[in-house]
Amino acid sequence: MSEPIVPERFRKQQNKRRAQGGRRQLSLILFTAAVIGLIAFGAYYFFIPKQESFVLNFYTYAPVGVQDFLETLTAKGTIIPEKVVVIAPKVAGTIEEVFVQEGQDVEAGAPLFCLYSAEVVSEKNSAETELSEAEAELAQKKVVHERELEAERLKVLEAKEQLTEAEENLELQKVLYDYGSIPRVELERAEQAVETAKRRITQSEWELELLLARHEAERAAILKKIAISEEKLAKAQEKMDGFLVTAEFAGRILSLKLPNNRTVTAHQELGELADLQRQVVELQVPPGQTERFGLGTPVTVSWGQSSYEGKVTYIAPQAKQGNDGPTVLVRVDFLEEVPHLRPNSSVTADIHLHLHEDSLYLPRGAYLTSGQQLFVYVIEGSKAVKRNVQFGLLQGNAVQILGGLEEGEEVIISTYDAFRHLEEVQILPEGGQRL
Repeated sequence: MSEPIVPERFRKQQNKRRAQGGRRQLSLILFTAAVIGLIAFGAYYFFIPKQESFVLNFYTYAPVGVQDFLETLTAKGTIIPEKVVVIAPKVAGTIEEVFVQEGQDVEAGAPLFCLYSAEVVSEKNSAETELSEAEAELAQKKVVHERELEAERLKVLEAKEQLTEAEENLELQKVLYDYGSIPRVELERAEQAVETAKRRITQSEWELELLLARHEAERAAILKKIAISEEKLAKAQEKMDGFLVTAEFAGRILSLKLPNNRTVTAHQELGELADLQRQVVELQVPPGQTERFGLGTPVTVSWGQSSYEGKVTYIAPQAKQGNDGPTVLVRVDFLEEVPHLRPNSSVTADIHLHLHEDSLYLPRGAYLTSGQQLFVYVIEGSKAVKRNVQFGLLQGNAVQILGGLEEGEEVIISTYDAFRHLEEVQILPEGGQRL
């Protein structure tokens, strides 16, 4: 077995020196790590921001309450009178006088303006003349007919008297013939005289009937003339009555369109009259929203600072294209008379969709404008803690809370601008003001 070249004592010294070097290296590593740790701690201490402390000494708070929230669909609309008529004369003519102006309220039958037409006046005068002539002719014919009838009736009477005389003479001739005082020829003459008298009566009565028929025909012709003349006169009078144009019903003059020369034709449009007792609201609603309500749905109509109740009475079966896209016409009837509302005024209508009963809410406050995040600061003892919440509907001075809060919890409702980046803040109870 071979022996090591390096003596044993030298080997021990080398091992001893190696062990000492390892310990020095370990110490150096530990020292370096300690220095690095101190440097890191110093950097953290000097450069990493410390937890910010904020004390809120003046604030407004309110408890979470419960109330009903009405979900609505808001739409723009226009007030439209339900009944609007065109103001137009019934006859052509020249406007002589105007009694009203645009925007004026009038009663039913009130005069609006007056016309004149020489042609219509002439037509009436002509009809009156024809009627007078026909009536005079009828009166004259009546006198003539009475005389002619009297003469004809006298002929019938004379014929009957002649028949009576002939019959009496025939009876006498028969007696004389029976006694043989007269020949047969005399008796036959008496009999012929009776027959002649009978024929004369028949002729006279027939002529009387013929005369009556002629009189009736003449009278009917004259009566027809009278009727035609009366009809012409009535039409002319109706036209003259049309000279005065009056209000068909009580309402407001929406417009007047009078020509400069004041000459108008029959039925020419001269303006509009609206009945303000019955007005409706016409809304333009996006097609997709009309599925959320139906006929009879309550509606609150806002005009200026006033509100009026109504209901949906009509939903158009189809949409129409407009400048802002397709819309559906929805009509709303007021539940009361609104004659003071101006026609064609713009209004805002809130269509009632759903009533959320017993919903949590907070009063509106500056906290709603303290950033885009949906959070509030809830008071917990001497501090206020940030909490995420879910807001819902806005109604008047209240905002609906859908989640994140419980009834009765107290929430800071003043501005969060100074501390909204903090998860919690210290508060001074004496600095709080309850709303």
